Amino acid sequence: MELLCVIAILTVLYLLAVPYVFNIIHKSKLEAAAWRLVSDMRLARQAAITTGKTTRIEFREAAGDYRIFLPEKTVRVRLPDSIVYAGNNFPLVQGVRKVSFTPTGAPSQGGTVIFKNRRGDKLYVVMTPATARIRVSKVPPAHWDQ
Repeated sequence: MELLCVIAILTVLYLLAVPYVFNIIHKSKLEAAAWRLVSDMRLARQAAITTGKTTRIEFREAAGDYRIFLPEKTVRVRLPDSIVYAGNNFPLVQGVRKVSFTPTGAPSQGGTVIFKNRRGDKLYVVMTPATARIRVSKVPPAHWDQ
């Protein structure tokens, strides 16, 4: 009888813990994708300043990735499993949304990329046009339009 009680208690604890653990996993993947993009955008900007050559990032929504075009190489970054693009208002050029950085570090345009996980949680990666300040936000910027 005592063994059945222990098993019942462990089962209840397991059933309560599993959704919580999956919630943490989904949120951490979403945050990792957003902060990786921030890091890669800063890398592309710094490479443009350092080398004196224009760099760019192309967001390939259908493929679930983006490409970083640096002077010496091109890097493809896949989004983590269960993370998708939920929006992007960077300029659409020849069917691909992209942002470029000039040798002065100035972006071609500001914009916002939205990542979403399976649970519907969203994070916004926002870059201001003049300063190229990049941040992650849980709420859309005031100017957001898609």
